[in-house]
Amino acid sequence: MNPDDPSLPPQSGKTHYAISAICLNTIRKYGQSDWEIAVENFRKFNSQQTAAKEVDAILRNLEIQGFKSIANDHIELGRVNVFIGANGSGKTNILEAIALAGAARANDLNYESFYSRGVRVARPDQIISSFVDSSQGNSIDLKLNFLEKNEKFIYEFTLTPAHMQDVYTRWIDLSEEEMMPEILLQHFKEITQKTPNISGNELLSRANDLLAQRGLNKSRRYDPILTEYAIFDINTKSLRGIAPSESKKSPLGINGEGLDLFIASLNKEEKTILNRSKFLFDWLDDIISDKEDKLKLSGLKAGKSISTLYFRDLYMNSKNNTLSAENSNEGILHILFYIALFLSDKTPKLFAIDNIETALNPLLCQTLIEQIVSLSEDNGKQVLITTHNPAILDGLNLFDDEQRLFEVFRDDSGHTCTRRIKFKSDLSDKQGLKLSDMWMSGLLGAVPKNF
Repeated sequence: MNPDDPSLPPQSGKTHYAISAICLNTIRKYGQSDWEIAVENFRKFNSQQTAAKEVDAILRNLEIQGFKSIANDHIELGRVNVFIGANGSGKTNILEAIALAGAARANDLNYESFYSRGVRVARPDQIISSFVDSSQGNSIDLKLNFLEKNEKFIYEFTLTPAHMQDVYTRWIDLSEEEMMPEILLQHFKEITQKTPNISGNELLSRANDLLAQRGLNKSRRYDPILTEYAIFDINTKSLRGIAPSESKKSPLGINGEGLDLFIASLNKEEKTILNRSKFLFDWLDDIISDKEDKLKLSGLKAGKSISTLYFRDLYMNSKNNTLSAENSNEGILHILFYIALFLSDKTPKLFAIDNIETALNPLLCQTLIEQIVSLSEDNGKQVLITTHNPAILDGLNLFDDEQRLFEVFRDDSGHTCTRRIKFKSDLSDKQGLKLSDMWMSGLLGAVPKNF
């Protein structure tokens, strides 16, 4: 729990350090007869949490009902997923639906939590689907199916706001509310079988401990994947360290914050992988992390940036060839941020990137996707990407089932729909064109139809 505000859950956007409830409850048992049992339970819980971080699961199926422009949609995902479509088709809504599920699993369904995960927050009556041809419901239904080898696990959520007209209102997961009595009865039965003569107050206390450990779901194995999910929509000012940090996410903020400190913290192997990306910039000689910010005293930055990241230009005179993040090319900052997201186990296993092409040359976009595909497989990452740049598509190999391309469009009723784009194995339907050419010519769909 947050020591400054115990009412906040540990995953709250306002929580930067926390003591888990089970840790606190274990400490409270010190000196009591069941101290050793409490310690053993804590060790078991801690080992389960450690194991959860090592899970290599894929979010395979996503079902969304009643969220923004998505009335009812079902998407089968791969490891690298790219969504294309006209402006306003609902691409980002798909990314946001997963963020809501993550907030629900973290028991943190409020404005701050949504915002910190990258959701564009509005009044509930604008978040819950509203169409002219049907009456508006009062909830959002989400279903996520994770697959790890041959093991499947399903999360289901029914989210409803406490107040329909209040943008800052707390949301409630009705699916967990419905499960509470049954789960409590299971905990009571388990406790009384082990301790038949337990008092009523102690029974409630231990049942509460079990809820803190296990939550309402029987398994929390995939919780870290879901609760750490975020939508990264980065901007150059945040990458340069100029814009004030608004993101609560760490180590990398959803707008690009923290890149310099993150690169400085990479281990030797991770830095080696990062340095391989230098081939993408023919002018780049070296990437420098000035942890103590000594180069600032040399006048290498104007003082507006807090970033300690520098770059050495291969073609400039060695006396003045070191450029600060404030003065460097924005493309390299974007590329390094994306590479960093995929190479470290400190970043989420599942995340989204909105408008990945920002500030990047078209050919660089293609090569970036090729790098992302390789890194995601090597490091157990899964990503959902939106783009408006056709060159992104040329980095995909759609004959690899883990690389998937989706058209996002709105039907005649305005409902967001997705369609996976696939080709015949003999390429007879590809007509010798690159994916970028096919998109621009309208063969893939995902283009405006009103002009």
